[in-house]
Amino acid sequence: MNIYIATELSVIEKKIIKINLNKHNVYFSNQISQQKPNKNFLKCEIVFGNIPADWVQQSSKIKWLQLASTGFAEYSDIKKNFLNKKVMVTNLKGFFAAQVAQTVLAGIFCFYRGINLFPLLKKEKKWIGEPLRKKLEILNNKNILFLGKGSINREVAKYLEPFNCKYSFIDSRTKNNIFYNKLKLAEIIICALPGTKNTNKLFNVKVLNYLSKNSILINVGRGNLIDENHLIKKLKNKSIKGAILDVTDNEPLKKNDPLWTCPNLILTQHTGGGYMDETKDKVYFFIDNFKRYFNGKSPLNIINPSRGY
Repeated sequence: MNIYIATELSVIEKKIIKINLNKHNVYFSNQISQQKPNKNFLKCEIVFGNIPADWVQQSSKIKWLQLASTGFAEYSDIKKNFLNKKVMVTNLKGFFAAQVAQTVLAGIFCFYRGINLFPLLKKEKKWIGEPLRKKLEILNNKNILFLGKGSINREVAKYLEPFNCKYSFIDSRTKNNIFYNKLKLAEIIICALPGTKNTNKLFNVKVLNYLSKNSILINVGRGNLIDENHLIKKLKNKSIKGAILDVTDNEPLKKNDPLWTCPNLILTQHTGGGYMDETKDKVYFFIDNFKRYFNGKSPLNIINPSRGY
């Protein structure tokens, strides 16, 4: 089989692929931003990596695309991509759960234990000490609302078990009145929803106004979930305790984006799923999935194009 690798790999990672797929023709390319697909891509049945969506329309060979991400938003426009072609697409659903969950916990502790303040105080050589102690909180017994029942939120829930937190899960089937009532009570709201038409600006003005003054809003799903302009207003007015955004509507943020200077906001710059062996483990995931495909089994994490995840 002809396999096209459209993701940046180290020498060692390329060697891992060559050793494991030595009976197949493997073509490596790091130039996935180019406008036109190259000749090697056009002769491949299998692709590993996030290629430009319109490339697939230009290929008569491709049968399976293994994404190097969980997100699928760039491929959601039927007129511009391959959703009307018989191409199987798989993603990395569940791959980032532990990493993102730990980023969520780190962000929560920053707010509750004042960790976000100490680097600033150190820079200013300003000692607060005792007055700050009286403002610190603990995670125990907090009321937590999860938006999404996927692997990330399930992993966070596992980590929260020692803290005896009260939590509930919301999904697309939850009635609005239940959703709003739970929002009012929630002290921590964790969003790990996919980016679809139904979730676009889910946290609009109306929904954000249901948040309590003591709440922390966390988004580790997709950047289009939140009306950022209104969130900024609420943070500046101290209408909520804080927010943690691993994803934003525009990435990377422009220099003049108001999120940079917004108070009570932690920006983790879409690093929540990252760790030292991330790319190597993605390679192993692809190799294992390829072996399933080659042996006639269904690969893991097949995307439903009509839902976008």
